[in-house]
Amino acid sequence: MNGKWSIFNFSTVTIHAFLPVNRKLIISKISAKRNNCDHGPYISCMNKKLFLIAAGFLFSIASYSQKLSVAVNYVTNDGTPNNNIIYYQPNQLLVWDDFRGKPVEGTDAVAMTSAGFSLKLAFRNDEKTSQIVINVNCSFSKRDSWVKAGNKTAYILNHEQKHFDIAYIHTLLFIQNLKNARFTNTNYPEVIERIHNETAAAMNKMQNQYDVETTHSKLPEKQAEWDEKISKQLAMSFKE
Repeated sequence: MNGKWSIFNFSTVTIHAFLPVNRKLIISKISAKRNNCDHGPYISCMNKKLFLIAAGFLFSIASYSQKLSVAVNYVTNDGTPNNNIIYYQPNQLLVWDDFRGKPVEGTDAVAMTSAGFSLKLAFRNDEKTSQIVINVNCSFSKRDSWVKAGNKTAYILNHEQKHFDIAYIHTLLFIQNLKNARFTNTNYPEVIERIHNETAAAMNKMQNQYDVETTHSKLPEKQAEWDEKISKQLAMSFKE
């Protein structure tokens, strides 16, 4: 295939809070986000302008008759040098030095983890075939993650790590759902959007359930139950 690559980035950021919850999920101009703090419902906010412009451009250079192939990969680097970002890799745990953001005062929150997934979509075509490559990563933002003084305990760090783990579990779910999807030259923008929304909703539900059931880690027995639950789900994800 000799066609040139067209590349578009769609970034996702998920912010998880500890005492209380405060998180948002953004995928470029497509987002499912939650307004600040407490336990209000998640708000689905779809601003599709950028994504549809990109998708429209890609579709304009592909014909109905072209055969479409789609490759979906998990990557640990999006190709852009950035010392602020930690890409999720199994067995690489967060440390408190990774939390470099300025704490938000006047709240009960003692720590904040900013993590999520993003995708880079590349497209090329020739006279007979079209190819889409979707590279997905799960990352942690150092400058947007923070901890208040006096709270750098192993116990709280473990709670925050599990938020990052949940993001990774759903990153892999996002990838699997993309791999199982049936793409055509005409439907892939809507398919990616639908899969994103479904995966984001599932992740938000689990993140919220985790904090509610552990009371933001204040119930050690429940925290231990969730530690085991998340570890089992990670193990299953690694096998897949």
